[in-house]
Amino acid sequence: MLIPIVRVARIAGLVAATALTSMCASHAQSHAQPAQSLQQQSFPRHGAVGNDVGAQSCSTPLPSGGSFGIVGATAGRPFHASTCLDAEYAWARTRTYAPQYYVNLADPGRRSSHWGVGGPRTCHRTVRNDAGCAYDYGVEAAAAAVSYVRAIGSSGHGRWWLDVEVDNTWGTGSAGLAANIADIRGARHYLRRHLHAAVGVYTETGWWDQITGGVRMTHLPVWGGGANSIRHARQNCRRHSITGGPALLAQWIVGSADHDLAC
Repeated sequence: MLIPIVRVARIAGLVAATALTSMCASHAQSHAQPAQSLQQQSFPRHGAVGNDVGAQSCSTPLPSGGSFGIVGATAGRPFHASTCLDAEYAWARTRTYAPQYYVNLADPGRRSSHWGVGGPRTCHRTVRNDAGCAYDYGVEAAAAAVSYVRAIGSSGHGRWWLDVEVDNTWGTGSAGLAANIADIRGARHYLRRHLHAAVGVYTETGWWDQITGGVRMTHLPVWGGGANSIRHARQNCRRHSITGGPALLAQWIVGSADHDLAC
C-alpha cells in the first residue's frame, strides 16, 4: 500500500520528536540525580565530618548527622565481636559515604588461646616473642573480625583500620617490638589479600612509639587520635604523620562522642 508523502513526513516528524523528548527526559533525570548514589561514594572528601562507634557506644544513642561512619567489628580486643555490630552497621549504611570498619589488635603472646594455631608463617610457640607466631596472630585476628562483619550481612568490603592502642597487651623489648610489628603486618596482609581492602592504622604518636618503636610504614595511612577539638584535629591532618604515611582521618572526642575529620 502506498503512503502519501505528507503522511510519511508527519510520521517521521513524530518519531523524531518522540526520540528528542525521550533524550531530554533522560538527560534531565541524570542531572536530577546525584553524581553518585548512596553508598557508592567510597571515601569521604576533604573536610567531611563523621563519627566512629564501637562496643563503647552500645549503651548510648548513635550519633545523628555526619556524612560517614566507622564501625568497630571487635569489642576492644581481638577475637571479641562487638555485641551491637548489627545496629551500628545499619546506622553507618545511612550515611553518605560507605561504612568503614576497624579491628582491635594486640600481641598477647602465649597467653592467648589463639596463639600458634596456624597461619602463613613458621611459628615457634616456645619462643616468647616469635615474629612468625605474631604475624599469624594478626592474620587470624583480622580474619575473625571479617567473619563478625559478614555474620551481620555486610560483605566486609570498604576501608579497614587496624586499631593499635596501648590499652591492649603488647610485647616489650626489641624482640617484643619486632613481634608487634609483625602482628600489624599480618593483619594488614589478610585484609589486603582476602578483601582487597584499603588498610590504615588508628593510633596516636605515643602509642605507636611505645608499641612499634616508631617504625616507619609509609604504605600505612593514618587515622590519628588524641585531639580534643576539630581545630586540633585539623592540625593533625598533616601530609605525613605517625607512620610516615598520609594522614587520612583525624579524630576528636567531645564527651562520649567520637568525631572524625577527613583530611
